[in-house]
Amino acid sequence: MHADRAEEWSPPDPESPLAEIDALSAEDYRAFMDELSAALGEAADAELAARPASERVADGLETARRGMRCATVSAEEAATVLDADLAGALESVGELQTQLGAVGFTLAREAAVRGLHQDVAMSLVDWLRVRCPWLSIQDAAQISAVVTVSQTPTTAMIGEAVADGSVPVHRAATVARTMTRLKSSLTPEQQEDYARIATAAAARTDLSDRDLGRVCHRLLEDLLEETEPEGRERTAIELRTVTRRRVASGLTRFTIDAPDGDAAIISGVLTSALAAPAPESKAQGDEGEGDGEGSGGAGGSGGGSIEPDTRLPGQRRYDALMTVIRRGVGNPGAPPSTARATVLLTIPFDPERGTPAGAASTMEGDYVPPRQAAELACSGDVTPVWLTADGEPLALGQDARFASPAQWKALAVRDGGCSFPGCSALPQWCDSHHLDHWARGGSTDVDRMALLCGRHHTHVHQRDLTATVSGGTVTWHV
Repeated sequence: MHADRAEEWSPPDPESPLAEIDALSAEDYRAFMDELSAALGEAADAELAARPASERVADGLETARRGMRCATVSAEEAATVLDADLAGALESVGELQTQLGAVGFTLAREAAVRGLHQDVAMSLVDWLRVRCPWLSIQDAAQISAVVTVSQTPTTAMIGEAVADGSVPVHRAATVARTMTRLKSSLTPEQQEDYARIATAAAARTDLSDRDLGRVCHRLLEDLLEETEPEGRERTAIELRTVTRRRVASGLTRFTIDAPDGDAAIISGVLTSALAAPAPESKAQGDEGEGDGEGSGGAGGSGGGSIEPDTRLPGQRRYDALMTVIRRGVGNPGAPPSTARATVLLTIPFDPERGTPAGAASTMEGDYVPPRQAAELACSGDVTPVWLTADGEPLALGQDARFASPAQWKALAVRDGGCSFPGCSALPQWCDSHHLDHWARGGSTDVDRMALLCGRHHTHVHQRDLTATVSGGTVTWHV
């Protein structure tokens, strides 16, 4: 705008009341307009700062929405944008995402401080996803992780870095989780020093997410190296963990940090005979030997020659580990005393054909191919649950105070976890709740029970909430 005004500049008019301004050169005129614009901007900022925060947040977000509508372009329109403009626009989008994440985090942190999620007996993750349905579990968990560490004075700087827009939420979450792991092994002074180092690394744009992960990992290594020998074992136990990350469709990566003693046990399994290559040949008609469990290798079937074991070393170690896990889950000779130790596999059933009617799934929602489901359903370590056409398991009733393991399994399949609205607790962490209180004559039948996590079980009893079951769906009257 200033350049256009400069081009329209003409010789000064001596009679003009603005003769002093008209006497300015084009360069001076531009400088004058810049100063005027800055002064007006400062005045607007001062006026904005004087307004209530609730108005500023609402107006600012509405302005942002209008701006995004203006910035929305179709694929055809985007094709007309020049390369430099396209790159610049993408950089601006990244900056806006960080700023929007900062606002969202600040509001979520305040909601957590006020205990809004606790008022409805929810975790912060579940509460955020109810308020923001488009938010993924991972994104909500990242916000929750940063909010949690921000409540400790020694690590509050992590949250402040997100709030001022210098660190994106997902990078701050990496730092937050690292500090949560290290917290019990650090003094308050060390917590502050470690948090400052990691937060500074997270704010550096020249460090990738992988590089940030390496920085956080190095902090863990340094802690173990600096710890006195007598305290190193205790520190290692505090740092034990298993993390799970989806690599791609059909493949999940587990990472284990194990203290040396436990690592020796795991290594013993991975280097045991279970991980050895299967024999490459057998005499024709030899029936073979073994304990009947197998290690998952290519060989092992009787009658005729056996093909060479083509498994890679890593695959053989995996098969050895799974063999031990399956034995533990199956627990031969001593069935689990509670259904929480049972792996459930739901398999749709076609009553007309008397055969499975589709792919199976675990209680976590993971897809299991039909052929593998049929194989797992025959093993002793997995409990197959056959579903009716409308997805409801057969109701089981017993004249008993507590739900039987079979009833609990039926509830787990029907409810899929905690039945309270908005809760994402898995079935393994839920208890069976009588919709009609036992003391009031309620019966222990599947159609009059529902799964509730510990938090919501208490919440329901405290408020004497009721629910109805219709068509395999539990509806809570809240």
